[in-house]
Formats: sequence, structure tokens, C-alpha cells
Amino acid sequence: MVSHPRTKSRKDRIMDAALRIFAEKSFQEATISEISKEAGVSEATIYEYFGTKEDLLFAIPEKISNDTAKESQAVLPFIKDVEGRMRAILFSYVQLYQNNPHYSALVLLQLMSSKRFRQTAAHEAIRRSAHSLLEIIREGIADGTFRSDADAYLIRSMLMGTIEHLFIHWHMQGMPRREKSIMDMLDPFLEIVLNGIRAKKEQQGLTLHLNLEDARALGQLLQADPTLNLPKSGTKAPRMTKNKK
Repeated sequence: MVSHPRTKSRKDRIMDAALRIFAEKSFQEATISEISKEAGVSEATIYEYFGTKEDLLFAIPEKISNDTAKESQAVLPFIKDVEGRMRAILFSYVQLYQNNPHYSALVLLQLMSSKRFRQTAAHEAIRRSAHSLLEIIREGIADGTFRSDADAYLIRSMLMGTIEHLFIHWHMQGMPRREKSIMDMLDPFLEIVLNGIRAKKEQQGLTLHLNLEDARALGQLLQADPTLNLPKSGTKAPRMTKNKK
């Protein structure tokens, strides 16, 4: 038997229709009448579920952010290393923004600049995901994965800010199709950041700092007796750096 997806509830249909219309026309220009026709419900039904047009607007990111966070939190406990959990959270952000452009347009182009939005449960849902990323970075600093002098808040801001900037620019350009998507850029970008914050491992072996004349003398000595150039079994040969006078 072929399984059919469960029919969406009226509330979900209203939110889907409102998301598309708000994203394409802006909140100010969209009307409840348009949304009701798109959702196939009466205007009275919309007011019954959401009260006001603004309540409907804020209900959309609250639901989508909470649903995305639940999916992410279900996976994170099975990823043991800090860097893996960071990648998982950032992947979920990019996947959501890229696969649901109406959502990313609404949040990034209209809501993030609204003081009123920052006081809502919808914004709190978005903040919780961002806080999860911050806590993972702090964990990496505490366990020695990242440098002890790394600033967790700055790193989180750099990661999230870059992703948001890329999507804002993408929307402002009309969402063009590119050879490289923003998802394709994620791993190389994250690797650049990680290379800058990873704790440096202590190098094994002896480092000799010699001036140029001493280096020449050592070279002549090794040529005269090649056996001096052979390290003992199980040890690394000393590294030599030349310093000019």
C-alpha cells in the first residue's frame, strides 16, 4: 500500500499561506483577505487561531525554529566530538535557509531588524539554537579542542553572521542559481575558522636555532661523517632552522 502524507491542518495551511505572502509582499502590504483565500479558510478562522495579523506573523518563525531545533537536538547527543556538533548545527541553519527561502527572507530581511520581534517567543526560539552553538564552542575551549584564549561569543558571531550575510546577499540578488550553493561553501568556510581556533599541538623533537656560519659548519661535519645524520631508532631527527646574522 502507498502511504499518503497526512492532510495539513487548517492552522498549518494558514501559516504556510501567510509565510509565502509575507515573504513576497512584506508584512505591511499583505492582507488577511489574501491569506484566507490562499489557505482556503475564512478570515474569521484566521482571527480565531491567531488573534491579529502580527500574532500570525510571529507564530511562523516560532513554529519553524522550534521544529528545526527539535530535529537538531535529537541528533546532537550521538555526535561525540565538538567540531562535529558545530558542523551539525550550522548545517541545519543553512539547510533551513536554503530549502525554505520564504522563511529565510521573512526572518533575515524583515524580522531581525524589528525591535518588537526581539521581544517575542519566536525570537527566543531562534536564540535557543544560537545559544546551543555558543555552548558547544565554550565546551571546545574548556576541553582543549580550541585555544584557551579563544572568544566563544566572537566565534559564534563570526559563524552566524557570515551565514546570515550570505543569505541576505542571495535574497537581495533575487536568489540566483550558482555553480556553488551556500551549502557548498559551508565546510570550506568552517574549516578556515576551525584552523584559526584549534589548539596547537606541541611539536616533538629538538629544534636547533643556528646562524648561517654554524649551519655550514654542521653541514660539513655531517658530510665528513654521514652516520651522524642518522637518528636513533624510534626517535625523530632534530629540525634545524637557519638564522642569518
